[in-house]
Amino acid sequence: MIPKREAIRRVLIITLVLNLLVAIVKIVLGLISGALAIAADGLHSLIDSSGNVIGLVANHIAWQPADDDHPYGHRRFEALATLIIGALLLFTASEIIRGAIEQLTTGASLTITPLMFAVMVGTLVINIAVNRYQVQQGERLQSTILLADAANTGADVVVTISVLISMALVALGWSWADVVMALAVVVFILRAAWDIIRQTARILVDTAPYSADELRDMVAHVEGVEHIVRARSRGPRDAAHIDIDVQVSPGMTVVDAAHVADAIRDSLNSQLEGVDEIEVHFTPSRYQEQPASPMTREIPHEKESA
Repeated sequence: MIPKREAIRRVLIITLVLNLLVAIVKIVLGLISGALAIAADGLHSLIDSSGNVIGLVANHIAWQPADDDHPYGHRRFEALATLIIGALLLFTASEIIRGAIEQLTTGASLTITPLMFAVMVGTLVINIAVNRYQVQQGERLQSTILLADAANTGADVVVTISVLISMALVALGWSWADVVMALAVVVFILRAAWDIIRQTARILVDTAPYSADELRDMVAHVEGVEHIVRARSRGPRDAAHIDIDVQVSPGMTVVDAAHVADAIRDSLNSQLEGVDEIEVHFTPSRYQEQPASPMTREIPHEKESA
């Protein structure tokens, strides 16, 4: 089986090549025809390619083992890269708005040909295929970077459909449709950016990927656990850190406690995918007065000699 890191890397490389191809075609068509909506769609596809590059870099860093500076690993770099993709989308939206204002000011004429329709339909087919591929692989691998990029590509599908509509309206003589659809593109881009930033922010501010009740239900049946004091989780769902605090019998030995901890970890790992670390902490269910052990008795001070 291909390691998860390599599987994500392969998906990103494939989508990078396809996004670059689509972006170049759209930008060239936009420049030839002067259609703002096509050029804006091309810029959006180019941002998709930039997102793939960022994802490749983040994927390389995020899977590095924990070290002294990052004792919990480097997976937050993936969230950081996802946040950058959202920022790039916001930048793209601002550029399209600027272009729309410029076109309204200059009143440039547009030229739409049947060949352009055919090429744009071809890029739409590629966009749909890339989106379905990313969603499928992102869910299978539980990768936040792939799912974020899939949301970006999904917006690109809607944008391309809008551009095709604007091209048809422009061909009928309604040149104003180009600017209107370009602004509609901005709406779709802003929505995709908001979804990406919102999901990434949940990870960066340590929003729990699993609720406390979910975790309690998963370990409540473990033999030796008398009560679950606290259940916490943080990080992305594909690399979660989980803390479980349980009460056990005060007479339980260290060896028995170790078996209970292993059983808790096995239960969680069997029901969740991509858990990075599980910490189990114990506390006795009741405290009993016990004679002090020799190690904890106070050592009397020797009397000073006269």
